Amino acid sequence: MTQTQIQEKSSALTRICRVEAGTAWITMDRPDKANAVSTALLTDILEALDAAEKTPGVNAVVFTGEGRHFCAGADLSEFLAEGASAFRRLLNSFREVCIRFEASPLPIIAMVQGAARAGGLELMLCCDAVVAEEGATLGDAHMLRNLLPGGGNSVRLPRTIGHQRAKWMILTGQSISASQAQDWGIVTDCVPLGSLRDETLRVVADLTIGHRATIARAKSLLVASDKLGFEEALENEIVQLEQHSASPVLKESLSGFLHG
Repeated sequence: MTQTQIQEKSSALTRICRVEAGTAWITMDRPDKANAVSTALLTDILEALDAAEKTPGVNAVVFTGEGRHFCAGADLSEFLAEGASAFRRLLNSFREVCIRFEASPLPIIAMVQGAARAGGLELMLCCDAVVAEEGATLGDAHMLRNLLPGGGNSVRLPRTIGHQRAKWMILTGQSISASQAQDWGIVTDCVPLGSLRDETLRVVADLTIGHRATIARAKSLLVASDKLGFEEALENEIVQLEQHSASPVLKESLSGFLHG
């Protein structure tokens, strides 16, 4: 798939384009609604990710939102208009996107400005790194509308920051600053105003130092470690390394290291 074909995947809700250094940018494009997530938007995100993964030369994805805010959460208008069945469709689509982000062979970097609330935080937690601008705020926020997390915050948030802090964020609905989120381990890099794009590209470069196949296998190890028992995860690590040891990528790399 060529760069032009990737750009043709753009829709009214999501834009994807190939940019410098082999990075595909997936941008939620609903700035008038603070990029609130609808079922249609989630479908667009999946299609954009498919396009990026199938494109030779793309080594990473930057996931972001257009306008002042990263994402304000789910668009509840579908639920109010159509009821519980629409809500279930939205949640199923949301879960699929989160699982696909985690399982993607490409590193996915969230570039966060403004607010990341509720579903916005849930999408962010599925990314491999988070670069947030000073002034950005992050929160679960479901409790402020008497809602519960439905996109993974009750699972991924305590695994990321510990149960006590996760309880505080979920039960109070309050937001924290990007700086505090970095201290808690939610944000990888909190960067000065005006430097978000440049700093994100720096993180992309850091995360793509390895070969695409090696990065994909390393990501799969980390995903498996959350699902397997301790000893099973250790055994899986050995099995994966054993399989990887036969790859041309590793042989070429080691040969260059030993004889370079």
